[in-house]
Amino acid sequence: MQSRKVRGRKNSNPVKNIISVRAKLWLEINGNPFFGEGRVQLLKGIDKYGSINQAAKAADIPYRRAWSYLHAMEKRLGIKMLNTRIGGANGGGTELSKEAREFLCKFEYLSSNLERFIEKEFSGFFDYDALC
Repeated sequence: MQSRKVRGRKNSNPVKNIISVRAKLWLEINGNPFFGEGRVQLLKGIDKYGSINQAAKAADIPYRRAWSYLHAMEKRLGIKMLNTRIGGANGGGTELSKEAREFLCKFEYLSSNLERFIEKEFSGFFDYDALC
């Protein structure tokens, strides 16, 4: 018995191979954005470096603006975002509060679900001839 190679259908639409879809997620209160990718990067930087200054540099934002973002998040969310230690023999430092970690985790979960949904819907985008 001779085996045959079975090939899938060739993609007749070359554009399908080069187009990708992207979405941005941010949170708003009363129509005013207050949390998105920039804040995520700031919080992750604080978690990584233990320093608002280092996190601000890594996120390419001024230190004052980073503080402004952090205070605004605390005020709008009603949660403490940071735990700080004053310098001394062991040095100071900053870390995310438990509530900030939970908030960041939930946002990232929502963001990854959005990405999966968009990718799933887009995978059949060029097959939807009946939509339009």
